[in-house]
Amino acid sequence: MKNKFDLVIIGSGGAGCSAALEAKKISDDIVILTKTLKNISKTANAQGGLQATFGEGDSPEIHFEDTMKAGNFKSNPDIVKVLTKNSRITVKWLEEKGIRFDRNGDDYKLKKAAGISVPRVLSCGDSTGNKIVGPILKAVKEAGIELRENAGVRSIRKEEGKFLLEIQTDEDNYTIESRAIIIATGGLLPKEKRAGLALENIKEIPDGVALAEQLGAVCVHPDLMQYHPTGIILPKPLRRQRLPETMRGAGARILNKDLKAFIDPLITRNKLTQGIVDACANDTGVVTNDGYQGVWLTTPDLDKINGEGFTAKNYPKFYNLFLEYGHDITKEPVLVYPIVHYSLGGIQINEKAETSVEGLFAAGETTWGVHGEERLMGNSLLDIFVFGRIAGQNAIKYAVKKHE
Repeated sequence: MKNKFDLVIIGSGGAGCSAALEAKKISDDIVILTKTLKNISKTANAQGGLQATFGEGDSPEIHFEDTMKAGNFKSNPDIVKVLTKNSRITVKWLEEKGIRFDRNGDDYKLKKAAGISVPRVLSCGDSTGNKIVGPILKAVKEAGIELRENAGVRSIRKEEGKFLLEIQTDEDNYTIESRAIIIATGGLLPKEKRAGLALENIKEIPDGVALAEQLGAVCVHPDLMQYHPTGIILPKPLRRQRLPETMRGAGARILNKDLKAFIDPLITRNKLTQGIVDACANDTGVVTNDGYQGVWLTTPDLDKINGEGFTAKNYPKFYNLFLEYGHDITKEPVLVYPIVHYSLGGIQINEKAETSVEGLFAAGETTWGVHGEERLMGNSLLDIFVFGRIAGQNAIKYAVKKHE
């Protein structure tokens, strides 16, 4: 088995795969490593969509302002400019790979979301990430890029200008040597989620931030998390899942136990999360039989506002999933409460996806610089493809230059 490469990419989600596709243009000497199966990733679980400035009156400048404002102006403006100016290019690149975004005739169907000045979210139904992952993985396979599944990276060290990675598999352990590395592992895995993993050996595999710290890379606010405001409380089997923010953009409201609206459903996620937590702490939330609390998300409003059949057409996954448990979301609201969702802190990068360690690059949720203290819906999928591609381009150039 080959163990020397120009470039090793850790992570098989959108950031890792897009990096590999760009790197492949320059070198065949690359490999993607993933600790589980190739189609298990944060990208595959993404629901709502991707932000891109195709709407009337929209622009990269407005997108930039929305993003900076949402992040409490803690984002790196140079990085955010790269993100927002590349949204249209990224959508076209994805379409070249076979992704089909929802349209109204010839125009993209653009959705509203919290903190967004102009409808800007492109989607593929209510499971955008899953519909993106298939074509991207197909493109990786067709390009002949090696992808090793169940290959967890236990440690990384740098010796004489080269990286040495210790790999753990179900069968044995081995070492890989590489001139450059891209960390694209997704975000920090909180203890409460890590405890729920079925595969015991995965619990011991470091996340991307921990791997970067082994090399002395600068990491910023590594424990800073974003909560998704509308995690499902009932039906009980659906707990830990979340309802898309676009439901609120389409008209669903947030009500307390007295069925009174107490907060703007389209304020940004952290503010809405805090409002729901406060409502429950002040005894205005709904208490379940097993002691959980929540507030109502008025899903029946979707059909009332947008016409009968809107929910089933636009949110088929959730419409049918709830029906399996005897809950018709077009007739009954859903009890929700915030759940841990996204890592805001991470490995510090610049606009070239470079870290503070020469030869080490990073992209996606494992990084710090794009979102600041609050992430807008739809910016994460945009982030992973914009900076995944940039990381691939710059990492392979660095690696090939090391040959000279």
